[in-house]
Amino acid sequence: MPPDHELSDTGDVIMRMRRPIFWMGVLLVGLVLAGFLDTLGGPKWYGFSELWQPTSRLAAQVLWEIRVPRMLAALLVGLLLSVGGLLLQTISHNPLADPSIIGVNAGANLALIIGGLTGITLTVLNAFWLAILGAMTAFLMIIALSLSKRGFDPLRLLLGGTVFSGFISSLSMALSLMTNTSQQFRVILVGGFSGTNYQQVLLLGLVAIVVLVGVRLFATAFTLLGLDQQTTVGLGISVKHLMTIAIILIVLAAGSSVAVGGNIGFVGLGVPQMVNFLHPGSFKANVFPVAVCGGIFMLLADWVAKTAISSVELPLSALSAIVGGICLFILVMVKQKVVTS
Repeated sequence: MPPDHELSDTGDVIMRMRRPIFWMGVLLVGLVLAGFLDTLGGPKWYGFSELWQPTSRLAAQVLWEIRVPRMLAALLVGLLLSVGGLLLQTISHNPLADPSIIGVNAGANLALIIGGLTGITLTVLNAFWLAILGAMTAFLMIIALSLSKRGFDPLRLLLGGTVFSGFISSLSMALSLMTNTSQQFRVILVGGFSGTNYQQVLLLGLVAIVVLVGVRLFATAFTLLGLDQQTTVGLGISVKHLMTIAIILIVLAAGSSVAVGGNIGFVGLGVPQMVNFLHPGSFKANVFPVAVCGGIFMLLADWVAKTAISSVELPLSALSAIVGGICLFILVMVKQKVVTS
């Protein structure tokens, strides 16, 4: 019979192994509940049984043709934006980096507006390739602004990207006002998921698979790059190739999200920070919780946007920034109180 201390050590190991599984289960349950809440809630609430036994044909159409694709789109956009934000923060060594802050989302927005004004019909496919092209162009310009004599500068990335983002956002708003197309591009400018269809969900799902598979395959390399670039090079990993892969994944995540949900900010900044506050860890350790929490956050934000005022749908970009900012502010205050106590 093994000694008591060995049994105790074995029990501790088992508990440490079970703890992440337990919290992953809690997050997945929360994601499912948020999905049902977003589907059933709205200007008109539906009972849970209406999903498989609708009381009318109208109820079935509203739930399965309008609300279910909207819910799935919100979930996928939240997942993509949060993972993209975590990846950008990791490779830039800057916890404040976010595709929406440095101008990647704004570039996608501007590309959609310019495309619409120049006569390109914004079908689902056209919206996707335009947004991804705009996001990639903006990202490359931001990287060019962040380069110094010593190479890549994270501080210049954030400062230059913030100025660049404000310029592009103002340009998008000016174009829509001068051409009297603000209402036409409302979703692009203020964010939202009204009118989402299954084709958009399918394309978002394909992009999410590509992003998650890419993140999974290079999770260890991204983690090393986030900790120490010299160690990454010493292990024979090409930083240039790794950065290229990361940029492609971030652009895909941000561009496809803008193509469906429009200008939605904060998710890529706030969700990774909130997860890291509650569960400090590396990129590899936190990428799954960040993805799930991003989906939960966006589902709840979408639910609030369409239920807070029955006759008006609130702009999701402002709502997500306000709600997320308050949550992040509370966490920062709690953290400071714990440190000083």
